[in-house]
Amino acid sequence: MARFFAGDGKAALRRAIEAFEAGSSAELVIVVRPRSERYAHAPLIVGALAGLAGLAFLLYGEPAFRLHWFLVDPVLVAAIVAWLVRDSQAAARLLTPARWRREAVERAARACFVEHGVGETRGRTGVLVYVSRAERMAVVLADSGVRRAVPREPWARAVAALAETAQRGAGAAELAPAIAGLGELCADVLPRADDDVNELPDEVHA
Repeated sequence: MARFFAGDGKAALRRAIEAFEAGSSAELVIVVRPRSERYAHAPLIVGALAGLAGLAFLLYGEPAFRLHWFLVDPVLVAAIVAWLVRDSQAAARLLTPARWRREAVERAARACFVEHGVGETRGRTGVLVYVSRAERMAVVLADSGVRRAVPREPWARAVAALAETAQRGAGAAELAPAIAGLGELCADVLPRADDDVNELPDEVHA
């Protein structure tokens, strides 16, 4: 996560929230997570392959090995390699079908929408931007007030631009301008009122 927020990253996202809400009555919540699922199968698969490679070396390598090494070494190599790659984002992406990753991210985003009260604003104008680093995916969930007010096609294009930026593995500072595009659309149709109240915290949840 430190790499994602490198430099001015977290402050850039905080400024993006403030700019979003300065021009619009909509409320923005940003959540950044290292991953949306454990993907326990990934280190197991990598470890098993490493164990098989170790077994192949024992069978065909030189010099000849005692029989007990055939029991110990493959298991030991598999365990060590699985432990080393247990947090590997690259392994999780490579060994998990895109559909599974998308479903995990969308499921986690919906949970965050409820957890952070995005659907509890007076005008139903909450917007969640959920970024999951391991999957390199971003999901935008808007409450009913935003979905009714903002034209569908421009909103879809702005969301797609944000998703493409996340897919490149961009850091927080690079995501901020894409988030600003969402704020501009909200400002056009949901302008900030004089009596507007900040209903949700402006912090970046990470």
